Parts: sequence; C-alpha cells; structure tokens
Amino acid sequence: MISSFVLCGLMSCLVFFFGVVMRNFEPTSIIYALFLIFLYTRMTFAERKRVGSGVIYRRIFQTVFAVGFCIAFIADLYAERGSMAITSEAMNNSELPFCHIAIPQVLVPFLITKSIIFPARVSGMYAAAASMICIWLALVLTVGRGWCSWICFYGGWEEGFSHVAKKRRLILLPKNKEMREIHFGFFFFIILASICQLSCIYCEWFCPFKLTTEYFPMNSIPTLIAGVMFIGLFLGLVVILPILTKRRTQCSTLCPFGAFASLTDRISLFTMKIDTDKCKGCLKCANACPFGAIDITTIQEKKGHPELNCAKCGECVNACPEKAISYEFRFNMKKGKCSCGKKEAKTAFGRVLQEISEPAQLFRFAAFTFGMIMSSGFVDRSIKIVFDAIKGAL
Repeated sequence: MISSFVLCGLMSCLVFFFGVVMRNFEPTSIIYALFLIFLYTRMTFAERKRVGSGVIYRRIFQTVFAVGFCIAFIADLYAERGSMAITSEAMNNSELPFCHIAIPQVLVPFLITKSIIFPARVSGMYAAAASMICIWLALVLTVGRGWCSWICFYGGWEEGFSHVAKKRRLILLPKNKEMREIHFGFFFFIILASICQLSCIYCEWFCPFKLTTEYFPMNSIPTLIAGVMFIGLFLGLVVILPILTKRRTQCSTLCPFGAFASLTDRISLFTMKIDTDKCKGCLKCANACPFGAIDITTIQEKKGHPELNCAKCGECVNACPEKAISYEFRFNMKKGKCSCGKKEAKTAFGRVLQEISEPAQLFRFAAFTFGMIMSSGFVDRSIKIVFDAIKGAL
C-alpha cells in the first residue's frame, strides 16, 4: 500500500512540474494535471486490487490524448496557414513537423544521402527531426513498442473506436500470423520504396491520419487519388474494422513505425512473460489482444511470451483468469529468472522498495510519464480551445 502512495506522489510531482509549472500555471493546465493524477492514482490502486484491471485508465488516457492532439494540432495549422493543407512554402523551407511514423522511412535514406528526406528541419523548430529521434531512442531503451499502446496519439483513435461496440462482430484470431506477415511485408516495401524514391512513401500515399493532421492540397490527379486513399484507410482501418473486431487493425497491419518498433523492442528494458505452468490454454488472452500478438500456437506450443509485435498494453494480463501473464524485465528473461521469485525483504522499507521495483509498476510509471509529458501541451491547448468555443457560442 505504501509503495502505491509513493508512486502516486512521485507521479503527482512530475505532473505538477511538466503539466503545470512548464505551462505557466494556466487554468487549463491545472485541469488536465488533476485529470492525469486521477487516472494514474486509479490505475495504480486498481492494479493493487486486481492485476490487469488498470487497463481501462490506459484506454481513457490514450483516447483523450489522441483527440486533444488532433484539436490542438489542427488549431495550430489554421492559425499559421489558414487551413490543414501543406503549403509549398512550408515544403520548400522544410518546416513540416517531423512525425514519428516517418522515422523508419528516413533512417536508411539518411545513411545513403546524409540528408533527411522528410521536409522538416533537423533542429531549431517545433517537432524537429533531431528531437523526435532522441525521444524515439529514449523510448526504444525503456518501454519499446509500449509506445503504440500507451503514448501514440494516432493509435488513440483506434483505441477509442475498438471499444465502441460491446461484442466482436468479426473474429481475426485465426489470421493473426497472416496479419503479422502482411504488416512486416508492407513495412519492408515502404522502406525499399522510400529508398528508391528518396521520399516518405507512406506519408505521401498511405497514412490514414492525414485526416486528423495535415495533407497535401488535392489539386491534381495524384493528390486526389492520395486523398481518396487517406479517407478510405481512415474509415476502414481506424474506424470500421476496430469497431467490428475490437482490435487495433491499422496499428497491426499498416503502420511502418509499429513494425519497426516491434523489431527494435528486443533491446528495451521490459517484456511480457507467459507462465506456461499456470496457463490452462483458454485463449482469453489471445482474444483480448488488440494487436494480435498472441496466437493459438503461442499458447499450444508454450512459447512463454507473446509474439514479436506485442505492444505491452496489458489487455492480456487483464483477461487471463489464471494470472499467468505478467510484465518482466528482459534481462531476467534472458537469464531464465523471474522477478516474482525474489525473496521477500525483511524490513518494511525493503518491502516498499521491492514493490516499487516490480516490472509492472516501473513499466506503467515509465509509460505514463512519457505520455504525460508529450500530451500536456496538446491537451492543455485543446481544453482551452474547447472552452473558448463554448464561451463564444454562449
């Protein structure tokens, strides 16, 4: 119990500094800070009562972040350009905000050409390439692909839509392996195409989130075709299929950053462990996984961990009736050890430290901290925009 209060206290301090002090104590920043503290506190104490039950607060956070980011970003575009369309001036001056989805598309061409093929400045501006890559590197070493389920402001749209319906109308579990193959196959196609064309092919033709951020003016046949594709992919993969399947379909079949994060996740600090001795083979975890990272064969062959594309969302932990799935330190998995097998500390202080250092506690703290820092500015501005709109309407 004391460890939960300690973690909540530490998170409150971080939220106060990054969300309130850094925002000059604006009223909207205080509102969002209180909301964040509420979410993390509820998550922490819910997990203490029943392992896995805190996932609902992760869902709420990521969905709110996605909506808040969209409102604030679009408002910024209209204030600067008068529309969401990308101007030729912004392209020529390399002033577009650098998107994390572009990272795998620019790395290899950068090694070849020594230049960033995305029209963004390397440094010295909002969302510059260097700052976004530094953030990505920090995430790779800590939460890994946990970015997709805890922090990604695009994935929050799918997170929200995937929980609109109460029942699943379309079952994709038998196709999990094929969907992973499609995902990685599409990823390598995008990388090769980006190298050949020296441009971000995914961003120009396949990104469904152009509808929530910025897009090229549809003033020619190619840009009109691209616009139709953006709309179709957003409606199909971000809205309709998540509602029907209760899964993150775009994240698990199309997003190149998701595939890239799956490959680099092997050097992250945290992973997921399936205790094959406790597992009864009920497949509730496989049905609950929004990324299709647990197959029928994963359980039947007793692999002891989800597949490569696991995003550490915790849905499987919540679904497992045997409590056979847990967060684990990757270095323990390599040594064949388990954090749960540690001897209990003899002193009260030692027990508190032991509870705080549990992989699940540390992972949630790290993931929520990253998300809190990245979301504070956007959601704060979006709340202010909504309040101003309501005030203007009255």
